[in-house]
Amino acid sequence: MATKQEIRDYFAKFGRKGGKATASRMTPEERKEKMRKAAQARWAKVKKEKERATADTASARQPVTLKAKQRKAAQSEKFSK
Repeated sequence: MATKQEIRDYFAKFGRKGGKATASRMTPEERKEKMRKAAQARWAKVKKEKERATADTASARQPVTLKAKQRKAAQSEKFSK
């Protein structure tokens, strides 16, 4: 029986050949379209990660802002008495 590593190596060998074989059968327009779609998918992933990081940062800042407003309100009550 083949080991997991042998199986991985076997399929990796054909995986490397597959992309080149597919590209050789495509017209230049088809290759361009495929590359465009791949680039859009990569940038969509980057954009989603960036939005998530921005949302995390904004939610992390919110309690600080709320505390600052509460502190300011307490100080203004203190001075108005």
